[in-house]
Amino acid sequence: MRILWAALFIIGFGGAANAADCSALHIKNSVKIEPVRQYGLALIPITLNGVEKKFLLDTGGGLNSISRETAQELKLPELTSRYRTVDLYGNASQSYVRVQDVVLGSANTGGAEFQVYSNPDLAARLPFDGIFSTGRFLHDDIELDFGSERLNIFSTDHCDGRVVYWPHDATAVVPVDMTRGHLEIPVMLDGHPMVAILDTGATRTVLNLDRAVRKLNFSPDASSAPNSLKDDPEGKIYPRRFSSLSFEGVAIGNPVVMIRPMQFGGGRNSDNRTTLGSRAEHLDDQTNRLSPDMIIGMDVLRHLHMYIAVEERKLYITAASGPQTGSATPTTAAPAN
Repeated sequence: MRILWAALFIIGFGGAANAADCSALHIKNSVKIEPVRQYGLALIPITLNGVEKKFLLDTGGGLNSISRETAQELKLPELTSRYRTVDLYGNASQSYVRVQDVVLGSANTGGAEFQVYSNPDLAARLPFDGIFSTGRFLHDDIELDFGSERLNIFSTDHCDGRVVYWPHDATAVVPVDMTRGHLEIPVMLDGHPMVAILDTGATRTVLNLDRAVRKLNFSPDASSAPNSLKDDPEGKIYPRRFSSLSFEGVAIGNPVVMIRPMQFGGGRNSDNRTTLGSRAEHLDDQTNRLSPDMIIGMDVLRHLHMYIAVEERKLYITAASGPQTGSATPTTAAPAN
């Protein structure tokens, strides 16, 4: 944290003469990310009514959620929700709880509501007590530093384009759509344009089978990726290795992508090796939402250092520093398996 504050002070001092009409970066909060190596996911500590719990950090979900087991432990009564969530096994929930006191890092956020997810087996098997959705907190800028294992929250009042304060070789600046509570960005997969959701709640990167057929002429008869998961024809899951997944100049080389039906509501073909979060829909929303082409999971995201500039509607991406140095470069990267 001392290094982080020092870096931000230097930015503010150095930029004062050239940007007197706008503000330097101002950090509001910083939270330690706790990686779960077994699943390739990231947890953060959150204190609920004085009790510390571990929550999955999820940029792909629209709601904060809590396990029924944790809600019962904290003696939180369940209320009828306006939302309906469906987990990976088709279990639906339409209840939520109110937590009076929520502390994240150094900030007391006051009260908050958490959707209850209903599958008791999920809560028993996985090492977290709920899901923290960044989609509900996009009134501030968010920095995801997987190399140094930090979630940093910044004020949106700063000079446009002056957010990448850490050492880096190349920066990708990507437009980001946050209208659905997700982070949707354009990417290139082996030179083919795709629309992707950044999802820290997913262990693996997924390409919609239908889009793979239409945009890439994919055929299941093509050979599978070496040293990867085997094909699952019954579940229509086909792991394939691509040459490059690129973000406007920063690329991940040789990623393994799971080609499969993209189902946001779970069901028979759901696979917890790929995604561990939930997807939610508003009960009054009868529109036919278009799904993205891809979900970018933690097998790729852990190689990156990202800053979400909310008012600019831009995502700044560099290679991760610290333990992940060298994993992503301006042209290619180590394989993301």
